[in-house]
Amino acid sequence: MNSSMIDDELKKKYDYLVENDNILPIKVSKFYLKKVQEEVDTIGKGGPLYKSVFPTYDRIYLKTSVETRDYVEEEKHMPVENCDFIIRKYKDRLVFIITDVCFAHCQYCFRTYNLSKFQKSNLKKTIVNKINVLKKYLLSNPEVKEVIFSGGDPLSIGFDNLEFALKSLSLWDIRIHTRAIVYDPDIFTDKIISLLKKFNVRLVFHINHPYEICNVVRDKINEINNAGVRLYAQFPLLRGINDNYLVLKELLLKMDELHIRPLSIFIPDPISYSASFRLSFKRIIKIMDEINWNTPSWINSTRFTMDTTIGKVRRENIIDWNGNCITFARDGKTVKYYDLDEGIDIPSDINTLLWKESKNKKNDFGN
Repeated sequence: MNSSMIDDELKKKYDYLVENDNILPIKVSKFYLKKVQEEVDTIGKGGPLYKSVFPTYDRIYLKTSVETRDYVEEEKHMPVENCDFIIRKYKDRLVFIITDVCFAHCQYCFRTYNLSKFQKSNLKKTIVNKINVLKKYLLSNPEVKEVIFSGGDPLSIGFDNLEFALKSLSLWDIRIHTRAIVYDPDIFTDKIISLLKKFNVRLVFHINHPYEICNVVRDKINEINNAGVRLYAQFPLLRGINDNYLVLKELLLKMDELHIRPLSIFIPDPISYSASFRLSFKRIIKIMDEINWNTPSWINSTRFTMDTTIGKVRRENIIDWNGNCITFARDGKTVKYYDLDEGIDIPSDINTLLWKESKNKKNDFGN
């Protein structure tokens, strides 16, 4: 890692939190680091790609009144005793943490607390053992139709392990969530692509910003698409990265051109060390409305949603809004969401979020 990317004082504080407070260490792929370096050379530190993988002082020190380590409460949804890699919140599908390894560590990771524990507890467990436990559970719970590979990044396990996993679970629909396409697109070899097609995998990309889709990424996505693999996407709404409808519009347009079907834009969980990435709920609604009324339906059909311990909820699930406390209801259950304190959510400068357009003076953002 280029040491000039982060100053010594911040690095020292961050490393302390890695050791003592369940934050994932800094990890950046060579491919992504080149993009970050270009951004830093152009606008300095703190741009959207930089914030995706490098901590800022706000990331560490900015707090709001109510935060939690695990808002989704994944531990409450682990149906197999002494097993922390099967998570089930819905009748017909479950999440399978097939690995704790990522190609890079996203600073906004909603699973940082649990994932750091998975890394400590699961290092000696093999893919074979995990698959055996999962398959036993699936066979005794026939109502589960879909297995969602998550992690970590499922594509980090290598071809042989992935082939074994897909063969072993061929009776179930498989969905794979990955950020490998923007962190290390070369991982999608001809063999991997053919494997995904052979087992009819639904591949869900996590792409957060239009600049993550460069020519190399675009060519690789076209290659995967031409092989007949079904492509989807979901990503979080993040302050400092994509918190402007113009950024979202450009990203969704690029996805449409690449035949990627966007599923959801996620509202960040109110977890510890996340205040620098979160938006006030009023501004989230404002951005929703800007997307809805300023783009065609093939863009604005993407849903804004939030994951909770009772399942995913959306704007229409709000049943009460009292100050900072917003109550959502679903399936006869309720969950409370605590908004940011006043003064924290300062909208990002569009000339920073879309610094290439600003530099080239291709667009007038009205600032």
